Amino acid sequence: MLKIISYNIHSGVGTDEKFSYARIGKFLASQDADIVCLQEMDLRDPKLDKAEQIQALLAGHFTEFIPSPAVVTDHGYYGNAILSRVKKLQSRSVDISVESRQPRNIQDVLFDFGSQKLRVLNTHKGLKQYERMAQFEQLENVVDEILNEQTETGHIPLLVTGDFNEWQFFPKSLKRINKKLHAHKLGATFPSKFPLFKLDRFWSKPAHIVHRAGILKTPETRYFSDHYPIFAELSLL
Repeated sequence: MLKIISYNIHSGVGTDEKFSYARIGKFLASQDADIVCLQEMDLRDPKLDKAEQIQALLAGHFTEFIPSPAVVTDHGYYGNAILSRVKKLQSRSVDISVESRQPRNIQDVLFDFGSQKLRVLNTHKGLKQYERMAQFEQLENVVDEILNEQTETGHIPLLVTGDFNEWQFFPKSLKRINKKLHAHKLGATFPSKFPLFKLDRFWSKPAHIVHRAGILKTPETRYFSDHYPIFAELSLL
C-alpha cells in the first residue's frame, strides 16, 4: 500500500506562531508516507539556510525534495513542493496565475514504482472565486492533456491533490472536474483550530486506486499549520 499526504504547511508557521519545518518533517516521517505534496512551501527568508530547512523536511525518511516555485525572489522561493522516497521519472510546473493575483501553479510529477507508474498533480488555488474558476479550467486542460496522452502511451493512474481554497458548500468550480475524475470524500480541514471548510481534496482516475482517504487530525497537526493534512492510501495493482 502506498501512502500519500497533502499538506498546506502555512510557510512552516503554526497556529502557535512557531516556525519549524523540522517538526513538520518529523511528523510526516512518523506517518511512513511515501509521497507528500506540500503547499505554501516558503524559502524566501534571507536568514534561512535553505539546504538545512529542506533536510529538516526530509527528516532522514524522504530521499528527494522536488520544488515547484510559484514566486521567486533574490533570496528564495514560495510555492508547491513534493517530498518523496519514490523514484521520479519526470516533473514540470504549469503556470496557472491570474493577472494581478498571487502567482500559482500545478506541480506535475511522474513516479516510477518499478512494475507501475503514478502521475501526481499538486496544486494550490487562489482566494478569489473568479481566480479559482480560471484556475480550475486550467487544471481541467492539464487533466485532459494527460488523459489524451494515455490513449497512446497506455494507462497510468492519476492522483490530483492540494489546497483548492474552495470554501463554498456547493461550488460550481468542482462540477466539471468531478465528471472527469473521481472525488474522494473528506471532511473539513480549515481552520485547524475549528475546521469548517473542505479546502484540501483528492481526485483519482481510476477511482479504485484509492483504498482509503482521510484527514490526519492529531494533537500536533492541530497547531503545526492552519490546515489539517489529508492522506490517501493507494493500491496500484
